Amino acid sequence: MTQLIEGPADLIGQAYFKAISGLSPEATVKAKLALLSSFVNVQAKLEQPSKDKDGYGYKYADLNGVIKQIQKASEGKDIAFLQQPVTVGGDTGVHNYLFNSKGAIFDFGTYLLPIGAPNPQKYGTALTYARRYSISAIYGIASEDDTDAQEFNSKPDYMTPNELKGVTINYDGKQTDLVEVFAKAMAGDELAKQVIKEKDNSVNTKIAIKSISDIYSLSKKLVDEREKEKAKQDAENQKIKQLVDGKKESTKKAVKSDDPFAKLGEN
Repeated sequence: MTQLIEGPADLIGQAYFKAISGLSPEATVKAKLALLSSFVNVQAKLEQPSKDKDGYGYKYADLNGVIKQIQKASEGKDIAFLQQPVTVGGDTGVHNYLFNSKGAIFDFGTYLLPIGAPNPQKYGTALTYARRYSISAIYGIASEDDTDAQEFNSKPDYMTPNELKGVTINYDGKQTDLVEVFAKAMAGDELAKQVIKEKDNSVNTKIAIKSISDIYSLSKKLVDEREKEKAKQDAENQKIKQLVDGKKESTKKAVKSDDPFAKLGEN
């Protein structure tokens, strides 16, 4: 098998800086410096994409918008990116690379998301999500509005059951009732768990999830207390029954011992 990577790679954070095989040490250094220079220039030139899509209580830029701005800023620069689809068990995502024509490669590793039982729709949704978030992170693109601070100042920290009605979240490519998705997560649905735990959920959604969780915990506590009380009452009732049964048996024996006919029968 042909070795494509030359020698040890430089580790920058969690990313590996490599070069293809066959380059001299001098050419390897020049290739890496050229890629770094192009990367820095692209980021300096890159414009933030338009956030024209409606998300979960906020605006965001879709994958096409993100890629369009990267390609625009990369015009005339010797740099390109590759997002290789990867599936490992129940996880899917992408392995991200930046490279240039001189042979330098920036390997950013794999970004995976759990999809549970694989099917084409879940695979496509998770793959698109992974591509957008990972490439945005690499290039420093803010693909969503950061509204957390202002929303936390104006939002209550709890929603009533009536307020939770109509709150939806994106699940499997569709806006789905949040309570339903929460129930799926509690039942073990891996995609629902991922959606519920997603750090980029809007503040409104996070408050709704916390409220549902609190309601569930309170309900479970009440049910547990009710079951304990029932078990305690059942135990008390059993004791009373045993005492009553014992007294009845004692009474029968006493009556039998005092019954003259019973004694005649014994003779």
